[in-house]
Order: sequence, then C-alpha cells, then structure tokens
Amino acid sequence: MGQLQDVIATFNDQRGVGTQVTGFDAAVLRGGSKNRMLRSTIVGVILLDSAPDWERFRAKEERLTRLVPILRMRPLYGAANVLQPRLALDPDFDINLHLRRMRLPEGGTWDDVLHEARRMSLVDFDHDRPLWETVLIEGLPGERAAIIFKLHHALADGKATVEMGAHLLELSPEPTDEEMPDPPEADDANVVAITRANLTDTAGRLLGAATGTAKLAGSLALGSVREPRETWSDAANVVGSVFRATKIPGSEMSPLMTERGATYTFSTFDLPFPDMKTAAKTRGFTVNDVFLASCSTGLANYHERFGSSAEELRFVIPVSIKGAVKDGSTANEVALARFPLPVSEVSIEERLQSAHDEVKKWREEPALALTNQLMDVSWLVPVPVMVLSAKGTDVTTSNVPGPPFPIYLSGARVVGTWPLVATGGGAANITMVTYDNTAFVGVTTDDRAIVDPDAFVADLRAGFEEVVGVPAATTDPTEDDASHAGRVRSEG
Repeated sequence: MGQLQDVIATFNDQRGVGTQVTGFDAAVLRGGSKNRMLRSTIVGVILLDSAPDWERFRAKEERLTRLVPILRMRPLYGAANVLQPRLALDPDFDINLHLRRMRLPEGGTWDDVLHEARRMSLVDFDHDRPLWETVLIEGLPGERAAIIFKLHHALADGKATVEMGAHLLELSPEPTDEEMPDPPEADDANVVAITRANLTDTAGRLLGAATGTAKLAGSLALGSVREPRETWSDAANVVGSVFRATKIPGSEMSPLMTERGATYTFSTFDLPFPDMKTAAKTRGFTVNDVFLASCSTGLANYHERFGSSAEELRFVIPVSIKGAVKDGSTANEVALARFPLPVSEVSIEERLQSAHDEVKKWREEPALALTNQLMDVSWLVPVPVMVLSAKGTDVTTSNVPGPPFPIYLSGARVVGTWPLVATGGGAANITMVTYDNTAFVGVTTDDRAIVDPDAFVADLRAGFEEVVGVPAATTDPTEDDASHAGRVRSEG
C-alpha cells in the first residue's frame, strides 16, 4: 500500500495536478458550491489601534502564501465533475488579486466594518483562483483600522486559521528580519490529467478501504474465536457510534427559530477572559463548559422574550482530532459533534453539567477516528439531503484559543479579533476567540431564523453575564474610551 501511494504521489506531481480534496474539506467544498445556504466561509475581523504599514503587510501576506502553499492553490475539477476536486498551485497566482485596501468616508463606524465583512462573506469566491481574500479598512474613529480576512472552510479550520495568522503577527511594532522563501513552482494541468489523477487517487483510497475491510474481517473472525463477547461488543459499539455520528436530524428543535435563508447578520461583543476562567474553576468545570452554558442561557432568554421555550436545542461543535497545521498543511482535522443541550427552565449548574458530559461523551466516540472516511462517503449524498441535515442544527458553537499577550500587525497593535462564521444552514453560529485576557465573541444569525438579531445578541450577552458574573456594556470598539470588555455591534 505504501508503494502504491508513492506511485500516486509521483504521478500527480509530474502533472501538476496537486492533491485530491477528501473528507471534511471535500464535503464543505461540494456543499457550498451546490447550495448557497451551505457555503462555509470563515471571516476574521481584526481591529488595530492604527493603520498598518501597507507594503510591510503586503510582504507578510506574500511570505505567508509561500509558507502555507494551500493559499496559492485553486480547485480543479475533472471531466463530468463526478469525483472530488483537487487543490493545485495556481500558475497565475497574484497576491494583488487577493489584497485590497479602502478608506471609510468621514463618520465611518464599526457598523461599516461589519457591513463589509457581511458582504464579503455572502459573496462567493472566484473558484478559478485560491479561495481567500483580505481587505484593509482605514478611516475608523481615532485613526484606527480594521483587517478583514475571508477564507473558505475547505482550506482550514478555526485552529489552523489562528496558526496561519501567527505568521502575519509580531510581538512588537518594530519590523523583524524574515527570509522570504522562494515561491512554490506551479504548472498548468489539463482536464485529462486532472481526471486521470482523480481516478488514480480514488482507486487508491478504494483499495485502501478494501484492504482495511479485509483486515477488519480477519480481526473479527479471529476475535470471534478467542474473545467472542468482547469482539462483537466492540464492533456493535463502533456501528452504533457511526450511526449516531451520521444520523440525519428530523428537524430543528427550536419552536421559534424554524425558518432558514441564504443571508445572515454579523454581530460582535467581548468580555474579560479571566472572569470566564474564574467562573469555570470555582465551579469545577472548563472554560468550554462555561462558554456552552452561556450560549444556552442566552438562547433561553431569547425564546422567553418571544413567549416561547425550548426544552432542548441541537448544538453542533467541532471536536479536534489532532493537530491541524503540520509542515505547511492546513487540512481540517475536526469532527462535528451534534447533540441536544437543555435550554429552558434549567439551572446554570445543569447547563454546565450537561455541556461537560455531552462533550466528554463525544470525544470518546469511536466514530471520530473514522471522520474522514465517513466524510468521503458524503460525496455521494444528494445535496438536498445535506441541506436537510444542516437545517436540523439550531446553533453551531466553537471556542478557539488565541495568544494571551498583545501582538502587532505591521506596526499596529491588535486591539481585538472577532471570528464571524457562516451559519451553514443552522439558525446561528457563535464562535469565541480568546486574546490578551479578552474573550471575543462573533455571532452570525440567519436572517429568517432570527428576525431580531439585536434582541438575540442582547439576550446572548445577558446569558454570558449571568453565567460568568460580569457586566457587558454596549460600547463601540472603535471609540477612543472603549475598554476591552463588553462591546456589541451588529450589521444586517
């Protein structure tokens, strides 16, 4: 099997056809290209205390694309577009097509930044070029500036995105001497070469699956003789785990957030991270438990506002399988865990305990080790079925750790960083990134599911206040007197 993989790699390298997209990456690339509700876009908004040095920033971005070659890769499709696409280096890559700068008119605000972030997120990528772009926005109050990064989820997950950003950031405003690597060599590839490489790779994976199945059958046969009860108990556990991981939910669980559309609204707020850690430690839970409990408390508040209640809501969270970035690779190494959490008419302790137990249980699911194989099979699932499954999600949440100390971007200090992730068919996405003793929360709300995003964010913020125990004011992060904690803004 190892020799076959070497042959495949050599075959592909000679023809410049790159690597076939598989697993989670293939699923999100296909879903988003077939149905706009399933577009999977990651947007990061960074607020800076001043405008960065543009040429220095441009050089940083150029260097990043050489260190992380996937940022120079475009999707390639074979004949009839029936197999997974490939990601290959774009021979015409031009950094200037992915970078731009703009200046807000007099009186520009944070709402204008969120409006641009929303527009960028809702507009699809040019799939003939690498799937990312960056814009610098100048002219914010106090001569502050903002950077908006847009990246397709097929290129990287949240953790990998943060790690890629580390190549752009510095520990001081002073420039550092960095070697500029040579750009990776790229060749054109025709449809015949792409199709042949896809067939070769797919055949290799099918052969690998057949070999694995044969080994599994042999192990079951041997185990049936030596330890039959344990062997078949373990097998049944794996089968049950796969069923739980792939089961399509019947419908959303919320009686209020039932509609779904193809547009959404971005909102942001933040709160002191040390208080979150204290709230977790004093109760004997983790920060992630506090985060999930805060989200469920906020959702209970929102339902109550409209005279409704939700006994449980279906949460989706990414569970890390292993390190996301190795040797320049940013492949998604996450599995999506889907489970209900209690929302209305329960105590904070019950919310914390349920979040802790469910996440722990999913981390121990045997199906996690089979994530990429299961996602490969999803290539054969009709897109309408994928849409139906996505609509069954009430809320997607994610918690990504960032640097705990101040950092700089081409001479400007990073004031805050907010993750804004597409809803992907769910009613809302709530993602938190921690940086410099602050928890920055980005909220994305489906415009049909949540008709009053300001009320949703206010109730969500109140949920965090109730669980964490600190107030969150509604001040603009671009104001000169704005503190780190407690900012909220939305743009629809």
